[in-house]
Amino acid sequence: MTTADVSWRDLRVLRLPATGALPGAAVAIERDGVTWIEQVFAAVDGSPICRFLISGDGRRVLSDSLPDLHRNDRDNLFVEPVMRTILSRMGLVSFHAAALVKQGAAVLIMGRKGAGKSSLAGALYQIGWQPLADDLVRMIDRDGYWHAAAGGTVPRVNADTARALGFDPGALLTRWSIPGVAGNKFLLPAGVFGPPPSEVPIRAVLLLDTRDPALESPRCDRAKGADALRGLIANLTPDPLAFAALPSREAMRVVGGLLRQAAVYRFGLPDRLDALGAAAAAVDACLAREGAPIAA
Repeated sequence: MTTADVSWRDLRVLRLPATGALPGAAVAIERDGVTWIEQVFAAVDGSPICRFLISGDGRRVLSDSLPDLHRNDRDNLFVEPVMRTILSRMGLVSFHAAALVKQGAAVLIMGRKGAGKSSLAGALYQIGWQPLADDLVRMIDRDGYWHAAAGGTVPRVNADTARALGFDPGALLTRWSIPGVAGNKFLLPAGVFGPPPSEVPIRAVLLLDTRDPALESPRCDRAKGADALRGLIANLTPDPLAFAALPSREAMRVVGGLLRQAAVYRFGLPDRLDALGAAAAAVDACLAREGAPIAA
C-alpha cells in the first residue's frame, strides 16, 4: 500500500450542465454539506467539456469529462490550472514562473503575460538550460534553503517564437488537441537532457519587464530592496477564491528566503524575436558578471 498527497477520480460522462461561471474560474459550492471548489472548462464554442471538484483541503479531486475530451487535454488541465487551486488549498506556496536548471541550480523567470517568459525559456533551453517547470513552480523548503519542484518540463512557445528559434511549427506537437482553442502553444522537441531532477535549489530570479520596442539589446540589472520584494510578491500564485487577499505568512517566508539566497534581476527584452539568442546569452553573461553561481 502507498499513500498519496492527492487522490484524483475521473469519470466519463455524456453531458455536463452549463454554469454561469467563467471557464476555469474557481467557485466555492456546497455538496452533501461539504464545501468544494468547482472549476469548469469549456470548448471553443463555450460548452463545458470538463468539470473538476477540489476538496477544501486540496487532497481530493473529482472530475467529470466528456468522452471526446483527449486524455492529454484533461491531464494538462489538472497539472496547471487545477493544480494551482490544489496547492493553494494545501497551503503550499508557488509562483507563476518558468524554472530552468544549469550546473545543479535553478533560475526562475517571472513576468506578466506577454513579457516573453516562454520565449526566453525556449531560448535558454537551446543553449543548454534544462527545463524544470513551465508555468507553475512549487516551492520546497530543504533545511531553510528554497528549492523549485519539477513540473511541466516541456517548453511551450507560440508559432512566431518557434520559427525564431529555428523550428517549423507544422512539425511540432501542440499543447491542446482541441482545434481552434485560444492560446494554444507548440511544444519544443525533447532535448538531450536526462530525466529532470525532482527539485533544485534556486540561485537566481529574472523579473521580466514589458518588452521594449526601443531597446536595442537585452538589459539585465540587479534588483534590490523594495523593487525585488514587489517583483516576487507580484508573481506569487494567489488564492483562487480570494485574488485580492494579502500574501499568507508562509508566502512571505518564502519571499524573504529567496531574497536572502538568490540573486534577483530586472531583465528587459527587446520587442524583436530575432533578439532571443542574444537574450539567452545575456542571461549567462549577467549571472557571470554579478557573480551568481549559475554562470555558464
